[in-house]
Amino acid sequence: MEYLTLGLILSREEGNEADSFLHIYTRDFGRIAAVAKSLRKITSKLSGHLLPGRLVSVRIVERNNGGWQAVDAVSLGFLPASAGSLKFLRFLREVTPLNEPDPEIWERVATLAEDGEIGREVYGDFLDAMGLGASLAKCANCGGEVAYFLPKDIMFMCKRCFQRSLVSEDEAIDI
Repeated sequence: MEYLTLGLILSREEGNEADSFLHIYTRDFGRIAAVAKSLRKITSKLSGHLLPGRLVSVRIVERNNGGWQAVDAVSLGFLPASAGSLKFLRFLREVTPLNEPDPEIWERVATLAEDGEIGREVYGDFLDAMGLGASLAKCANCGGEVAYFLPKDIMFMCKRCFQRSLVSEDEAIDI
């Protein structure tokens, strides 16, 4: 089967030979993992469209093994090129489940791609929309006021407990 959907490219990794693996948050399928054949070849017309942070109209095909293949894409917009944008893309990749569409999350992603503003409140808003309750959360260690979210562990921490932990700033989201 072949589908045309909107998506935000979350990450792109090298694969076999000239192929690449993509994580795309799509309107119709949620976060998907897809292969893009020959994407790293110098003659690839898709390469510039399938970069992290791009909002795209993407044509995907179901593969026999149950996975996805991105076969065509057109850029519609992009997040600003910044460390904050890359951190947000990593956050979205880590906290959204594979193949589970969520129209509310997609609307927030599409709005963010238009506005381009990624501040602390954006993370709390996304966590609330995902049902993780950032606005009601307490520190997992001491029950204090939340200052950080650890996507890897799906855990909230206060500033004091975070400073005593061995977690680096890169692995945590300041909320």
